[in-house]
Amino acid sequence: MNSYIKSNAMFKVSGILFFLFLLVALLTNIEATESWDRMIGESLYRIGEMDGFYIFLSYIGSRRFFYPALVVMTLFILFKRNWYLALFLWANLVGVRLLNTFVKTIFSRDRPSLDHVVDAGFYSYPSGHSMNSMAFFGAIAFLCYIKIKQTWLRNILMTGCFVLIGLIGLSRVYLGVHYPLDVLGGFSMGASWLLFLTGIYLKVVHNKKTIMKTSVTRKKEEGGPHRGDEDFSDEEKEGETSSSP
Repeated sequence: MNSYIKSNAMFKVSGILFFLFLLVALLTNIEATESWDRMIGESLYRIGEMDGFYIFLSYIGSRRFFYPALVVMTLFILFKRNWYLALFLWANLVGVRLLNTFVKTIFSRDRPSLDHVVDAGFYSYPSGHSMNSMAFFGAIAFLCYIKIKQTWLRNILMTGCFVLIGLIGLSRVYLGVHYPLDVLGGFSMGASWLLFLTGIYLKVVHNKKTIMKTSVTRKKEEGGPHRGDEDFSDEEKEGETSSSP
């Protein structure tokens, strides 16, 4: 399976997740499901009295953590001269945050009337922490998939990313700043955005790899000097990795 086919599959799944997001948004406007949403949110509010733990999780899912972490990651990635990957990660984070603000304006759902354990402003649907965390930590899981060769380590890190995403979403309900459907909508929209960008990224890497291989083949046919596999930067090698089943 090549990266072109994989990218097309990601676009399709991205579309499905977007429709799921719209379906969840519809449920927030139906009296029966909204009532259940409120009831479940109230039952999870400060359950177990673990304020410190969930406040920390909420911090991990905020811009105060995302941007410093991404700066550190970017420095390492640029040291490896992986320009496309750095651009992908920044477009992913900045884009998902802008998209969340735009979508919240459209749906304009009020936040829960519970006493908020942490400060929270603007509208409630979809949860920004849930949406942004899905995009940010989901991208890290994607990096683990294409960069780490040891299967056991890759699986542990990817599982850790998705467990963290789930806990961050739960923290927003626990802290009384979101309803469960806000979190579900944030997860679906964040995943839709991430898969859409990942599909674009894989297409770019695949096309560049094809151009580089064509150039090397042409040089060989003309009898000119060529460099084999070392001609390919991290982006091309990454494309080959992501192309494997």
